[in-house]
Amino acid sequence: MEIIDDLGRMHILNKVPSRIISLCPSLTETLFELGLADIIIGRTDYCVHPEEMVNKIQSVGGPKNVSIAKVEMLNPDIIFSVKEESCRNVIEKIDRLYYKCFIFDINSFDDGLRMIKTIGLIFNKEKEAQKLINKINYKFNKLKKIIPHLSFIYMVWSRPYIAAGSNNYINSLLTGLGFANCIISKAKERYLTMTANILKKNTPDVVFLPSEPYNYKESDKIKFEKIFPGARIILVDGEMFCWYGSRMLPAMDYIKKMINKFK
Repeated sequence: MEIIDDLGRMHILNKVPSRIISLCPSLTETLFELGLADIIIGRTDYCVHPEEMVNKIQSVGGPKNVSIAKVEMLNPDIIFSVKEESCRNVIEKIDRLYYKCFIFDINSFDDGLRMIKTIGLIFNKEKEAQKLINKINYKFNKLKKIIPHLSFIYMVWSRPYIAAGSNNYINSLLTGLGFANCIISKAKERYLTMTANILKKNTPDVVFLPSEPYNYKESDKIKFEKIFPGARIILVDGEMFCWYGSRMLPAMDYIKKMINKFK
């Protein structure tokens, strides 16, 4: 099989891979969901789902500081990574070892679905992958019909304040459902760094404060209530907004419950 990854790199697979290292939590969870648990031999420290199974798998470090020695020891057939999650230096080191490192570039909701489809293709799990995609699309399209038209700011970091702009999965998910990102700039930055004074110039209906990558707390919520006295400030599970692949399915139920609280 000849297959091209999201960076345009050709990978020739002479057989179905039987030893996988995953360098992204979303990927790891998706591999489990598609029934590939028995051939996942390596993961990162941040791959925590499904908890009861993932702890049995060898960690190779963090996505940006992978232990090359551990990768060599595990001798994988294929390594999966996501461009935004892994640093270029790590990928270049892995490539020099002649391991097949398949890289996804996830910037939208559709990219997340395509990732599922590609994994299904590589491992002869097309039916399982399509079934999962169909379930996600069904819930996504159903949810779109009940989403009120609200403007939002989705924060990703504090000190400095950083919010989700355009061309990223978070924005694609929320705008696809019918929300409107009130800080998308003409320059179309993926993420925008702002001071509190710049933030105040916006008038969002909702401000999302996620649990990751920065873990916002109740004390942060109080601060944002002062910055945006007219907005609804919500602490949310970051995994439901920035994880793709199989996590997209429970995310629809999570967002639905959140929306029901708006009413």
